[in-house]
Amino acid sequence: MAANTRSPAVPRPATVRRAYDVCVIGSQLGGVAAGAILARRGYRVLHVDLDGHGTGYEDGGWRIPWGPAIVPALRALPAAEAILVELGLATDAARLLEPARPSLQLLLPRHRVDLPAARAERTAELRREWPGDAARLDEALAAVRAAFDAEQPFLASFPPLPARGIGERWRLHRARKLSPSGGGRGIVPLADLGDHPLAVALRAAWPFLSFLDGPPPPLGLARVLGGALQGALRPAGGEAAVAALLRRRIAESRGELLGGEGEPAPVSGLELEGGKAHTLKVKGGEARYAARAFVFAGDLPALGALLGNPERLRKWLEPAVPARRLQSLAWVVRGDALPAPLGDLALAVPTDGIPVLLQTLPALRAGPKGHEASPTEKILVAATPNRGDGAVDPDATDRLRRTVAEFLPFLDRATLHASDPGTRPGALAFHPLLAARSDRVLGVGGVSTVSPVGNLFLAGREVLPGLGTEGQFHSAWQAAAAVERQLGAKNRPK
Repeated sequence: MAANTRSPAVPRPATVRRAYDVCVIGSQLGGVAAGAILARRGYRVLHVDLDGHGTGYEDGGWRIPWGPAIVPALRALPAAEAILVELGLATDAARLLEPARPSLQLLLPRHRVDLPAARAERTAELRREWPGDAARLDEALAAVRAAFDAEQPFLASFPPLPARGIGERWRLHRARKLSPSGGGRGIVPLADLGDHPLAVALRAAWPFLSFLDGPPPPLGLARVLGGALQGALRPAGGEAAVAALLRRRIAESRGELLGGEGEPAPVSGLELEGGKAHTLKVKGGEARYAARAFVFAGDLPALGALLGNPERLRKWLEPAVPARRLQSLAWVVRGDALPAPLGDLALAVPTDGIPVLLQTLPALRAGPKGHEASPTEKILVAATPNRGDGAVDPDATDRLRRTVAEFLPFLDRATLHASDPGTRPGALAFHPLLAARSDRVLGVGGVSTVSPVGNLFLAGREVLPGLGTEGQFHSAWQAAAAVERQLGAKNRPK
């Protein structure tokens, strides 16, 4: 069966000036979601794929994802549910985004435990692995799920995060009354388990579930870990695969697309006029794309370069300084060589205690007509935090190989092709971890949606890095609302 994971691109001749209501720049999930709902609400939207990274790359005749990803069940996230329902994509998303089985697996030096979404099955696993502690562990995991559920009314009220100005701070203050913990003022989930191997392993999942470095805050860990325990998805390409689905909806809602996977839009600058963004310029041509509002959802250094004045944005972007990133490797292997008990998503915590996330996916052969599923091969992708200098970290590469060898000792005999993303641009932007800060709103906040440029808004992972995928959807909802306030609401289609 043919499977094409490329996001769509609509080529445009670079010879005329076009005008839009909204121009979305960048391919991060939050920006694409904002563009999709604005197009659905009747605005004329242009989406510009600035980097062309997409869901992966081709190497040795195979389609390789940038790395593994834990994507929580979207229907459990208020902002994601609201956006998918409004776009009419709830059913399509449920059909296309397959659940991981089990939701998460833990691989420890002396233990292997599956954590399925169903509590009865999970309890049986805990009894098998830790019979003396099973009741206590089961209650602790149930408490994580309960903490996730308890924050639903708070996040479903779409509080402004991070709040900016007196009005937004007052709205956030009122919204926090809907949260039993006051919006994350409680204790960190699993704290009662101390250094039990289960708690240590689950806390180690934090850098794979969020975009923040450092210790997890109460609200952040309750939402990202609770969401994963409710059920995780396994799309090849992670959030980029979800973004590709939403990008198609922009085109279907009479929006326009510039650039696409493997074909980044050759933009050269963003012109300002009267303190506001006005026109997006394209390299090597006469094309100019004017808009009344702009939404940015790409790598933030690129925004400063587009504006030609990074210093103007310096203070606004202070909460988005990266500390580290995830570094990955991939192997194409014979499917029958992988151990039968290996789950779709496995968090391996080896003897040295540094976590590695493993994901097993169907292998896709790259060909001239798209990507063809290979029935007898699998792709194993693994990632671990690097040392944070932005370049390839040889220690992280060695750690990935050692950990895979520790838990899958015969993998090298079954490997048909090994791939190292290395210094490919997409690998460098795959999954940054922003530096820990004591002043983050509720421990999860980042950069304000509203920028110093009057009609430029942010809808990327830097807005709510401590909420992971949920933060991207929340930032999309906020950015769309900000655009509507500035441009005036359209008559929405029924």
